[in-house]
Amino acid sequence: MRKRLLHLAAALSLTVSLGCDNIQWGGADFAVIPPPPRGASTSVGGVSVEGERMPQGPVLFYVAPAGTGATIVPIAEVNGDGMKPLKPTKNWETYDTRFIADFMRRGAEFAVFHNGARVGSLVLQSASAPQSYTCVPLPIGVGALELTSGAPPAIEYLALAESQAPGLRNRLGTDIPATGIMQRIAPILAERMLRARHAQLPNNWQRAMAQLKPFPLAGAVDPAFSATLLVGDTLGVGPSYGGVAYSLFFIATPLGNLGYDTAYVEFHDYATGGKTTTRMLDYLDWNRDEQVELLAQGLNDKQEWFEMFGKHGRAWKRIFKQECEAPSQGAPVAGTGETMPTSTGGTAPGAVAPAAPPGTTPAGAPAPLRTGPRRPRLLGQPEATTTTQ
Repeated sequence: MRKRLLHLAAALSLTVSLGCDNIQWGGADFAVIPPPPRGASTSVGGVSVEGERMPQGPVLFYVAPAGTGATIVPIAEVNGDGMKPLKPTKNWETYDTRFIADFMRRGAEFAVFHNGARVGSLVLQSASAPQSYTCVPLPIGVGALELTSGAPPAIEYLALAESQAPGLRNRLGTDIPATGIMQRIAPILAERMLRARHAQLPNNWQRAMAQLKPFPLAGAVDPAFSATLLVGDTLGVGPSYGGVAYSLFFIATPLGNLGYDTAYVEFHDYATGGKTTTRMLDYLDWNRDEQVELLAQGLNDKQEWFEMFGKHGRAWKRIFKQECEAPSQGAPVAGTGETMPTSTGGTAPGAVAPAAPPGTTPAGAPAPLRTGPRRPRLLGQPEATTTTQ
């Protein structure tokens, strides 16, 4: 009986000791250091103590290299086949404070992706609410970017929290080159769509084809591609310059040996609806359905914003578009107080980062597209069309 009481007393002594911050054991001192505080969001609907709803699913981030590090901004919450916008129910200041506490604390680790593959990691050093923005005043972070050996450098990346990052087989993230058939078919498809809309055809097709971006298509040997055609405009924020100005963005999918056909079309006539154009940024299977989704950048004369496109059945559709606030002026870098150039078409909407490197506008667009003497056979499904006339 005495031996059992001694064992019980020893156990109670250890329990009481472990409840303290400092433990002494056999002449050695141990300190129990609690983890850094996490946001106080409740478990019911992700509503914080301030009444702001916090994301419950993975959050997709946009990363732009800046000097020896990178800036990182949140885009939207992954929600099955769709995306949920990040926006407050009360005010942006409260929302940003809680979002930083929950998702962008110092030391937070992110998996970085490019062209559908993991290419590195980012460790967050600081984050703060922006003092100026071009679309949505979401938090901006600054971190250390480390790329995997052999990963090609890029001007922009996607990121997910390390704990929510999908495991991907391909680790290189190399660019898919535009094939000759893509370069020949893109202007032919564009001409067909422009004639159907009674739009004036470009005088110079090579100059008008501002962007051609291939991407992998699940279940197909050949890649699909997106293309942006511009007349009287450039692929950046700012006014158009032509008396006739419009934009055409479309997604084309392969038809085996028969060529390509359109799966999504968006046409904007600036004379009737104002400037709106689209630039494809990157792709990633962020919802893990075995098919990549596309992240794009929408642009007008004053603002830029994020858009996303996903495959539904045989067609593609836009699954997300940021709703912009009124733009602000002056752009201090988050967490540093230093003023940097505002984004100009190669940086994140709402993010403050150095001006985009050469190669992100028509002046540095992909190699000129050539039309061949022989027109390939074009078959296919009806166009999924969004048109502003």
